[in-house]
Amino acid sequence: MPGFRYGLVALAALLITSAPHSAWANTSPAPDPAFVAEDPTLSQMIGKSVPGLSWQTLDGQTLDLVKLAHKGPVYLKLWATYCIPCRAQMPGFEQLYQRYKSRMSIVAVDIGFGEKHDKIVSFVRKAGLTMPVVIDDGRLSDWLHIRATPLHVLIDRDGRLAYLGHQDGAALEAALERVVAKPRTTAHLQFADVTPTPPLVVGAEVPTLTLSDARQAAVPLRPEGAAKPQVVLFTAPWCESYLSTMDPPTARNCARTREIAQKLVTNSRLDWTVIGAKLWTEPADMASFRTLFGPGFQILLDENNQAFTRFGIRQIPAVALINKDGRLAKMLDGSRPDLGAQIEAFTQKTP
Repeated sequence: MPGFRYGLVALAALLITSAPHSAWANTSPAPDPAFVAEDPTLSQMIGKSVPGLSWQTLDGQTLDLVKLAHKGPVYLKLWATYCIPCRAQMPGFEQLYQRYKSRMSIVAVDIGFGEKHDKIVSFVRKAGLTMPVVIDDGRLSDWLHIRATPLHVLIDRDGRLAYLGHQDGAALEAALERVVAKPRTTAHLQFADVTPTPPLVVGAEVPTLTLSDARQAAVPLRPEGAAKPQVVLFTAPWCESYLSTMDPPTARNCARTREIAQKLVTNSRLDWTVIGAKLWTEPADMASFRTLFGPGFQILLDENNQAFTRFGIRQIPAVALINKDGRLAKMLDGSRPDLGAQIEAFTQKTP
C-alpha cells in the first residue's frame, strides 16, 4: 500500500493480523510493515528546535525537556495503550532503552488521547517498561502534527529534531547511533515556545473554526449567520470498530452516543455536527463515517486538531452544546448515563 496509511482499512488489517489482545505481553503482535508506513511529511520537522515542555512521570518525578536536552541527546517515543503497532514495538523499545540509557535520555510519552492514568500504569507494568513514562497534555502531539502512533522522535545535542519515524528496526537504530555520536555545535540551545491553548469555558463564544467534510471541502464548524442551537459530537471513525477489541468500554460509549444522536437528530430545532479526530484517520475514511451516522448530521474531520484542542477534548466520545447565539452552553462526557436526557433538556430550552 503506497504512502502513509493509518486509516480504518489499515487498522482493521492490523487487528486481524495481530496477536489476541490478551496475549500481547507474551506474544508480540506482528503488524504488516505496509501499515506502519513512514509519513513523508515528517521530514519537514527535521532541524526544528524542540519545545521547552515539562512533564510529571507516572511515579511523580518532574522531567524537563530543556534540562534533558542540555544534558545530551533525547529519544521520545510517542505511543498509546490501544495502539497495536505500539504494543508490537514495546519489547524492542525496552531493549533500546537498556542499550542506550547511559548515552542519552529516553522517555516513553503516552499521547494522552483517549487514555486513563490507571490504564497506562497497568500497561507499563504488564509490558515491563523501565524507562520514565509521561503523559502528553496535547501540546507535544499538536506541535509535532502527529497523525499516528508509534512515533519515534530523536533530539540531538543542539536541542533540534534529528529524526522522526513510525517504524523501529535498522533505520531507527542507525539514527540513534548518529545522534549519540554527533557533538554539540552551539553553546546556547534555543527552544520553541508552545503556549497551551485554554479550553473554552461555559458561556464563551465559540471561535470561528474551519474543518473539512467528506469531500475534503473547507467547512466552518458554525456557519456565519447560524440561527439554531448546535449539538457537536466529538468521536473518531475508528472508535466503534478498532476499539471494540483494544478498548471495548470506549467503543461501547461511542456506539451508544451515536445511537442517542440518531434518535434525537430528527429534532429540526437543532443543528447536529459530528467531528472526527485526525488521529489514525484519513479523508478517505470519512465516507464510511458519514454512512455510519446517516442523514441529518454534518460530518467533519478535524485535520488540524483545532476543534478538539479549543473544546479541550482528550476523551471520546464527548458532546458540546452550543446556544443559538454561538456560545458554549455545556460540555458532556459521552460516557455519562444521562447523556440523552441532558441533550433532550437542552432541546426543550430551545425556543
